[in-house]
Amino acid sequence: MSRRQPSIYRLYSASGYYAIQFSSCPFPIIAFSFDDVPHSRRKCCIHRKPPERCEGIKEEQLSGNSLSLISIATRNLASFGKTLTLQIPQINGGKNPQVRVQSLDDKYHYQLDDLLLSKNGSGFSFSWDTYVLRKAKIPANKLRAVASYSLNSQPVYVPVILGQTSGKYEFVFYSQDRVRFTNFEILPQGEKAIYSTSRPNSRSGETIFTWDGRNAPAGRYELHFVANIDRRNEPSDRIERRIVFEHNPNWLK
Repeated sequence: MSRRQPSIYRLYSASGYYAIQFSSCPFPIIAFSFDDVPHSRRKCCIHRKPPERCEGIKEEQLSGNSLSLISIATRNLASFGKTLTLQIPQINGGKNPQVRVQSLDDKYHYQLDDLLLSKNGSGFSFSWDTYVLRKAKIPANKLRAVASYSLNSQPVYVPVILGQTSGKYEFVFYSQDRVRFTNFEILPQGEKAIYSTSRPNSRSGETIFTWDGRNAPAGRYELHFVANIDRRNEPSDRIERRIVFEHNPNWLK
């Protein structure tokens, strides 16, 4: 049986050294200069520390035709400083949140995950050097983040605070295909929708929804949407999903 070839990643470093683990072979992580690695062997998951994380740039056109939720966050970033901090609120019963930071474009895919989070009184946090982001010229307003806890084997999402809060949430979806959102609504679980909108014009790439929840009570909410993926010379695919997330107006202050 042939092994699936991993994606090609590139990482920039001020020191010129990297900790790299090849995803196709079970060897320990080793450190060496990335420039000394032949291009044909640059197929890897790139681990950096401190702090521990997996961070890299996928320098090839994205593939696939799915619709993905890539961000539930509140952010106020005009540019990157030397470091950036993200915060993940704690919820009842929530332990070890899963976090992914991304920036997607037609020709690149920045990803940061496998984070070693720090616990504080109100949740978790992570601070990292933005050298990779700045060197790769990732726009600050294109950085996305999503986090979730597993409760009763089901994901419950929480907003990621990137830098400082903006006073509203951003819900960001991504697809390489053209997508129409015929319905997007937010509702407290078991109740009627308190916010509803749509994006009837078909488009590819990111689709962004915002919601000011500062006057909404704390609790468990649902994001319910209906979307159609349009493909040339093919019938549209209808997607309907409900995504559970936790809200607290204090996270927007």
